[in-house]
Amino acid sequence: MRRERRQCRGRRFGWAMLAATGALTVACGSTSAGTFHPGGNAGTDPAAASVPSGGVGAHALAWPPFGSDVHIVMPPWLPADSTEIPAVVTAKDFLLAFLYAEYRGNQDDRWTGYASGSVLTALKSTLAAPSVTTESFTGTIGFSHMNAVPDPTIPGAVEVSECFDNSRSNNTDLGTGKILANQAPASQQHYLNTDVLAKDRSGQWHVIAVYPVVYYPQAQECKP
Repeated sequence: MRRERRQCRGRRFGWAMLAATGALTVACGSTSAGTFHPGGNAGTDPAAASVPSGGVGAHALAWPPFGSDVHIVMPPWLPADSTEIPAVVTAKDFLLAFLYAEYRGNQDDRWTGYASGSVLTALKSTLAAPSVTTESFTGTIGFSHMNAVPDPTIPGAVEVSECFDNSRSNNTDLGTGKILANQAPASQQHYLNTDVLAKDRSGQWHVIAVYPVVYYPQAQECKP
């Protein structure tokens, strides 16, 4: 989710990369692991305040243990339609877990519990690339302008979208922590990501598809 979402690779968040493959990707992460302290803000979006590690009420998020040199801004927003809330919470947990996998250089697989089908296969392939396994990231990554709507083609599925901003983060070498030269270009630092979630037979929500990302300025809501 950090690189251009490859559907975002590391700072090109794995999503961007997934956009090309039908999957997703994120930005790369930083080095030191430790207690994660969400912080920062995302532009002027009033809903983009960082969510405490405990989450929002009964809908607590599963925050991975990012290091203190990383801040992830996740909006506390939840849809008015209560039936869509579980899908949105799952989408948020997926985004956080996938970012953490990139942060750890693909040494953490908790994200796999939130995806299924071709998306799962595509993302595993994305994360296995040397450009992911040798890198991490530092700084602030922000999500904002979240929204949820019924998917028009898959009965019972929900599309969860959000703006992604990695303009305040840097790709680093996983081993040394040094900032790398291959940072995401400005044209790929702000974009709209959309994941499709559906329930499995047990009633659990999973990401089953990822739409191609839409970069700013085409995605006006993601204006820096």
